[in-house]
Order: sequence, then C-alpha cells, then structure tokens
Amino acid sequence: MSDNDKSVGKGLAEMFTVISVSVLAGFVLGLLFAPQSGLKTRKKLAEKIKDIVDRGKFALIEAKVFSEELLEKGKEKVEKVSSKIKGKSKSDID
Repeated sequence: MSDNDKSVGKGLAEMFTVISVSVLAGFVLGLLFAPQSGLKTRKKLAEKIKDIVDRGKFALIEAKVFSEELLEKGKEKVEKVSSKIKGKSKSDID
C-alpha cells in the first residue's frame, strides 16, 4: 500500500467524520428550534426509535431464517457430493 493510498483513506475518514458531526449537529439544532413542544418532540422521537428497533428486530429474524435456509441447502449439497464420492470409492475398490 503506497503513501498516497494511505492519505486517501485518511482523507475519506476525516470527511466521513466531518459529515457525521455536521448531520448530528443539524439534528440537535432541529430539535432545539422545532416549533413543537419538548414533550411532543420527545414523544415523536421515542416512537421513531421504537420503530427503528422493531425494524431491526424484524431484519434480524429474517436474516436468521435466511441463514438457516442457506445452511440447510449447503448441508444437502455436501451430502450429495459426499454420497457421490463414497459411491466412486466403493466402485474403485471392487
């Protein structure tokens, strides 16, 4: 890896940090100067966080089901290949 590649990576990391801080600052300022009361804002924020958590849980469940299906398909393929190998080795011995 050359020095130029390292400096590009460092520049991207710095840019990502600046963008993240800017977005967070904008979010906080938006909350502070929102036309709604703090109670309504906190309630909406809590609802959105709950929604995000629920979506995350659902995504994890979907990922688990998908991975179990992939694992099962993989096991079936291994068994097929294994049985073919075993069949060839028996015929080679005879």
